[in-house]
Amino acid sequence: MLLSNLSKVIRVNKTYNFNKNKYFSAITSNSKFTNNKTLFVYDKNTKVKKIYLDEVLKNKTPAIISNKYIKNLKIPQFVVSNINFEIHYLLTKLHSNLPFKTLAVTGTNGKTSVVWYISKILNSLKYNNTMVGTLGHFVNGKKINDINLTTPAYEELFRYGSSNKKEKNIFIFEASSHALEQNRLRNYPINIAAITNISKDHLDYHKTFSNYKKSKIKLFSNHLVNSGFAIINSRLNILSELKKKLIKRNVKFKYFGNKNIKLIKINDFVYLIINNTKYKLENLKLKTNIELENLECAITCCLSLNISQSKIIRVLSKVTNPSGRLQTIEYKKKKSKIIIDYAHTPDALKKILLAYKIKKMKPSILFGCGGDRDKSKRKSMALIANKYADKIYITDDNPRNENPSKIRKSILKYCSRAMEVSDRRKAIKLAIKELKKNEILIVAGKGHEKFQVLKDKTIKFDDFTVVKQLLN
Repeated sequence: MLLSNLSKVIRVNKTYNFNKNKYFSAITSNSKFTNNKTLFVYDKNTKVKKIYLDEVLKNKTPAIISNKYIKNLKIPQFVVSNINFEIHYLLTKLHSNLPFKTLAVTGTNGKTSVVWYISKILNSLKYNNTMVGTLGHFVNGKKINDINLTTPAYEELFRYGSSNKKEKNIFIFEASSHALEQNRLRNYPINIAAITNISKDHLDYHKTFSNYKKSKIKLFSNHLVNSGFAIINSRLNILSELKKKLIKRNVKFKYFGNKNIKLIKINDFVYLIINNTKYKLENLKLKTNIELENLECAITCCLSLNISQSKIIRVLSKVTNPSGRLQTIEYKKKKSKIIIDYAHTPDALKKILLAYKIKKMKPSILFGCGGDRDKSKRKSMALIANKYADKIYITDDNPRNENPSKIRKSILKYCSRAMEVSDRRKAIKLAIKELKKNEILIVAGKGHEKFQVLKDKTIKFDDFTVVKQLLN
């Protein structure tokens, strides 16, 4: 679209510095994503810092759309009154091929695995799909690029969700509590909204667990279309709360984890129960309770897309875990296993420790806690490790701007039998060295991450790569 056509598409009150017509194909409110074909959206209510405007200029954006004139900025500015309304309308014109269906998954733990499982099922059945979340931007299973937020900005949702072709494309993305609280989704239409679970997390941002829960419920009350599906874990204790918010609308409820849709293990086999009919799943790679619960959610979402259960069952054996989620490395020399996982909340840590308890043998755990984040969970995670783990190694996660020693001490205070090793690589090396025959070691907290954040520097660090190197 040409800049000269902007005033024909949206209601522009006044134009400044417009003296050269240029072409643009996208808009963004994130200065990092601006370039010579992407306009910058400036909302006076978001308190955009000067450093961001400097970045916009450096990236040679063709123009700015704003609800306030910015002085001393000598690039074209198109000033509008209702910026949210105008931007939404412009996005529908720039990205006309919107998804056939959009699925959003929220929850404290499991979001990444669920969207990954859904995409795996759709890929196997040749359904065009786009996936966006913690692991990046994927189209039909192929990674396109990384993204800097679990849930991208409103404009990016349009860009990622749209298709160049007039084909039925399914858009799947993770909806974080931050994005929901900040109204990043605005009025982007969600056809299927799913929730995996809710436990304490991000209290540094939300302040109270009640606020955190309310942010999750917003996916259903504020963003799910009236004719949509609400996919709910039947194990949640907020079912009545959710129902009250949706009961007056035409939203259809689907539950997983109960008699409607449930995965159960009998001996070494996994069975899928759908409406009291049992199906034996051959060659299923997912075995732990964590994996099966997430797979229940993914299956329920796919059924809500009107995909037949016979088709879904046929491809379940092809579903694998994403990077850094229950990723298993065989230590053949000691006939042991090392599990790489993103578990960084008390609930996730407890579940993974219980999942890998074999008879009376407890797994060992290596973890730390992130700096500048919810400090209240450090005590809980320490007590959980103390109760459910064999050997415990406390090391650094992403200390960020906090003193790493103080973070470790706050964990060790409630887990005195743990071994403290500040350097994460050395801690992993020691934990592997002390592994005995048939034991399991869980390296938790960072999962897929390829870096470690320490004050003013970011260093390359990948738990999976480090373990593989140490085993060679």
